[in-house]
Amino acid sequence: SKLWNTEHLQKDVVPALEKTLADLQLEYLDLYLIHWPVALKQGVGFPQSSEDFLSPEEAPLSATWKAMEECVDRGLTRHIGVSNFGIKRLKALLTTAERAPEMNQVESHPYLQQSELLEFCQSNGIHITAYSPLGSPDRPEALKGANEPSLLENPVITKLAAEKQCSTGQLLISWALHRGVSVIPKSVNPKRIAENLEAESIELSNSEM
Repeated sequence: SKLWNTEHLQKDVVPALEKTLADLQLEYLDLYLIHWPVALKQGVGFPQSSEDFLSPEEAPLSATWKAMEECVDRGLTRHIGVSNFGIKRLKALLTTAERAPEMNQVESHPYLQQSELLEFCQSNGIHITAYSPLGSPDRPEALKGANEPSLLENPVITKLAAEKQCSTGQLLISWALHRGVSVIPKSVNPKRIAENLEAESIELSNSEM
C-alpha cells in the first residue's frame, strides 16, 4: 500500500498505516511506499492552489521517511520505499535515511525509459517497479495529448512481437524484465493475466532491446 499526500507529517505516518492495516484486516504489509514526494494539507482532495500544499519546510521528506522507518521498527511493514521520486529527491533522502528506500515505483516504458533514474537506483540498491508498462492506453481522454502515439501499435514493437509470436503487451513486459525492472500491468481478464506472466519466457537480444 501507499502513504497518501495528506499524511506526510511525521506524526501522521504511523496512524495512516495503522488505518490501512485495519481496513485490510492485516497485521502488517510486505511493502509500504510514499506515493508522491508532495505533501498536501489535511482534508485536501484534489489541490486547487498553492495554499493546498505543505512546503518542504513544513513537511520535510526526511521526517516523513523517519516515520516510515518507525513503521518497520514497529513491525507494521516489512519493507519501505517510494513512488514517483526522481534522482534529486532520492539523493536528498539517502543523506538522512537510516534505511535506504528498497523500491521506487515510477512510470516506465519504451516511450519513457527512465534510463538515468534506473541506473542511479540500481547503483544504490533501490529496485524499480514500472507502472503503466504498456503506456497507459486506458487513461481518460482528457489526459492524452493530441495525436498521441500508441505504444501498443508502434511499428517496431508490433513487428518484433510478430517475430516472437507474442502480443505487443507481452513484448513490452519482457522488455522491462530484461532491464531488471518489476512490472505491474493492470488487468482483470484471467487470460490476459496469464499471458502477462508468460512474458517472462520471451528472450530478447541486445539489438532487439
